[in-house]
Amino acid sequence: MELYAIVAYDTPSDSRRAKLARLLKGFGERRQFSVFECRLRREHWALLKARIEDLVDKDEDVLAVYFLPPEAVGRTYRIGHEAVKRLDEPEFI
Repeated sequence: MELYAIVAYDTPSDSRRAKLARLLKGFGERRQFSVFECRLRREHWALLKARIEDLVDKDEDVLAVYFLPPEAVGRTYRIGHEAVKRLDEPEFI
């Protein structure tokens, strides 16, 4: 079973921001500067969650993961970046 997730974060640290972006690029696609869309298997989510928890400073940073039901992915409304893949496309990792 796959999970569809939006990951959004904010941190005052340039270093942590860069590390989070690098990490999330391995699990999804960037949609905004600090927003990624991810399609994950449960084992990928467990790995990503552990790595996020290692990176985030809970006193300074904010990171949120919004899980989408599969039927909501097809109803996503987006303007711009027409060539950007959708979460429900098979080749999206």
